Amino acid sequence: MADRVVVIAIDGSEQAEHAFQFYVNNLHQSGNSLVLVHAAEPPLINASQAVMLSQPVWDQLLETEKQKVKALEESYAEKMRAHSLSGKIKAIFSGKPGEVVVDLAMEEKASMIVMGTRGLGTIRRTLMGSVSDYVVHHAHCPVVVCRHQ
Repeated sequence: MADRVVVIAIDGSEQAEHAFQFYVNNLHQSGNSLVLVHAAEPPLINASQAVMLSQPVWDQLLETEKQKVKALEESYAEKMRAHSLSGKIKAIFSGKPGEVVVDLAMEEKASMIVMGTRGLGTIRRTLMGSVSDYVVHHAHCPVVVCRHQ
């Protein structure tokens, strides 16, 4: 059994990549097991598009998103192999990203969560919310938020 389970939030962004590298370079300890989580979101469409959207078109949009998730998982699986890291990658296609990260960390009995931040300004963060802000305030364990320069 692993000494510690560490959840790392990934999403294909430079910020997530930076958080992963920060973990590898500064936090990893022998015996740690990683759970990389991607809160995959269904394709975004507006109400007028939804009315005119046929099932085959929706299925194609969803398949395209699934292929992006698969490519992301393969990329991070290769990074884990390259650094001899043990663990797993989970893509979850439901919920808000912050809730997905917090819930998975609780389910996996994580000792720590590592994630990047988009660096939104105060007004944008207030209007849009912040995944890292949500995780910091709702996680049961320590959260390391890595600001990307």
